[in-house]
Amino acid sequence: MRITYLSTISGYYGGEVHLASLAAGMAHRGHEITCVACPGSQLSLRLSKLDLRLETLPLSHWYEPFSVGRLGQLLRETGTQILHTHVPRDYYTAAATTIGTSVVNVGTRHQLFPIGLPVLKRPFLARFQTMIAVSEAVRGSLLEARIMDPDRIVTIPNGIAAVCPKVVDSPQQGPLRLACGVAANDPLIGFVGRLCPTKGLETLILAVSRLVQRWPRLKLCVIGEEDGRKGYLNQLEGLVQRHGLGQSIHFLGYREDAAWAAREFNVQVVCSLAEPFGLVTLEAMAQGRPVVVTNTGGSPEIVDDGVEGFLVRPGDVSQLAGRLDVLLDSTGLCREMGRRGRHRLERDFTLELMLDRIEKIYRQALNLPVLKVGEASA
Repeated sequence: MRITYLSTISGYYGGEVHLASLAAGMAHRGHEITCVACPGSQLSLRLSKLDLRLETLPLSHWYEPFSVGRLGQLLRETGTQILHTHVPRDYYTAAATTIGTSVVNVGTRHQLFPIGLPVLKRPFLARFQTMIAVSEAVRGSLLEARIMDPDRIVTIPNGIAAVCPKVVDSPQQGPLRLACGVAANDPLIGFVGRLCPTKGLETLILAVSRLVQRWPRLKLCVIGEEDGRKGYLNQLEGLVQRHGLGQSIHFLGYREDAAWAAREFNVQVVCSLAEPFGLVTLEAMAQGRPVVVTNTGGSPEIVDDGVEGFLVRPGDVSQLAGRLDVLLDSTGLCREMGRRGRHRLERDFTLELMLDRIEKIYRQALNLPVLKVGEASA
């Protein structure tokens, strides 16, 4: 199959990690892949390191003639059969570009918040054969908006490669611990994600302010950068200083090795007010680390409370601090939850399983035979 992936996001977060893994995985299966991204974006820089055809276009709006015309020309040049878009604003560019063509539109919804003004957007989304939701929670928000026939909205969870071939029972000493001044036997809590209000970092900082009373050598490592709202990091740093946590909490910014970070943590926290899925949760589970996540959005679809980790109420400082205290106090529980998490990942959330499900969507859209597990793609 000839597949084009389109995203105009400038950063490189969970949705873009998903796109890059999907494109590389489909290329490995023998499909002809083209990726379209904005010039100078973090996504285009990452994609340029893969052995894929990459085209950069200054795409802006569906009604901007150059964008639509150039994308249409590219689809004709590549003989694209499937155009798969990953950002809401790109849905409309894709719909406008493919009018009068045989190109099949497939979209993925990575956001939990509802689609605004659905009445105006339904004509565009009618051009889509399938809309993939990354969790049942996301699918529910799409169904509520009634943007298309429910039969065309399917849930396919994200999947990742098991980046750590062997689970290590205890946290490893590495560059993150060195950067934070954490000794091998000292407790380290990790956070990985964008620095924005919806990620709930204030709750985690306040929880740490309680924990350090019992665990004075505890450190919190925050990996991620602001998502464009300048000044939010300053607010977080101000909160840290007001609680006297300057030696306990370290903001390390964006790191290339974020997917591997959990191997150095005792526990990883996803404290979002609402999380569509939680790719960083899978990354921690892949490293055999327990997780504490909020019981909103797609997170409860990944973690069973008390099994692979703990579920907590968003914004509940006391509950978050209590669950973290339990894990910091029990190496055996951390080890057991980490092993269960790795097992859950290998059973339900592998990259190959995600590729199988999405490839099936593509083949059904093109009326091609659906392959059995293990059959070679063409």
